[in-house]
Amino acid sequence: MGTEIYHINGIGDVKFTRRKGSQKVTMRVKPDGIVSVNYPWFTSKKELLNFIIDNSHWIAERKKKISSSKIAFAYGDEIKTLLRSIRIEKTESGRLRGIVRQDEVAILVPINSNIENETTQKFIAKVIVEVCRNDAKKYLPRRVATLANMHSLKYNKVYIKNLKSKWGSCSSMLNINLSLHLMRLPTHLIDYIILHELAHTVELNHSDRFWDFLNKLTNGRAKALNKEMKMYRDIVRS
Repeated sequence: MGTEIYHINGIGDVKFTRRKGSQKVTMRVKPDGIVSVNYPWFTSKKELLNFIIDNSHWIAERKKKISSSKIAFAYGDEIKTLLRSIRIEKTESGRLRGIVRQDEVAILVPINSNIENETTQKFIAKVIVEVCRNDAKKYLPRRVATLANMHSLKYNKVYIKNLKSKWGSCSSMLNINLSLHLMRLPTHLIDYIILHELAHTVELNHSDRFWDFLNKLTNGRAKALNKEMKMYRDIVRS
């Protein structure tokens, strides 16, 4: 197996690796932007260059997608939830892990790891989700019961889910689904989402009657609170 790296105008660095046993040319764009090409021993350099040129549009699209991908988490970040803080810390040794310290969770990332690595980013996101899930199960069902009793509303069950396209929903069976990511919102917005879903136990739609009812539940602030929620629509990606 032999590897060579060439810089091709309009493409950037391309790493060519001749692999024993390969039967065809394969290619991928790595997270660092380098194009990696594996090829059989019998492939000529002219054929490899033509392969790159023929796939230049695909390469450009992949690089654009990678460069536009947001690195969500960095050393020193603190993610606040309703019940605790989650800190991302650098550690001199050990493995990538999360530890609990009273009302705080620390995600320890070894210095020999690349925090921008997709695997590391996914691990951090997973820890945040699990912290929010555990806290949501403790807090949200009780809060739904409190607000429902306050406004004499009836519902069936409350389910906590990792919803990424909406904050909650209410089924025709009056089951309320709530996103665990609500735990990253201010308390008044958590209440707004819960009241929004409780309002659906009376009006299973978004008609004028629904908004009038929700307005009563929120002391005339339904539209304002709904507008404020838009500030948090990307929270599951941060």
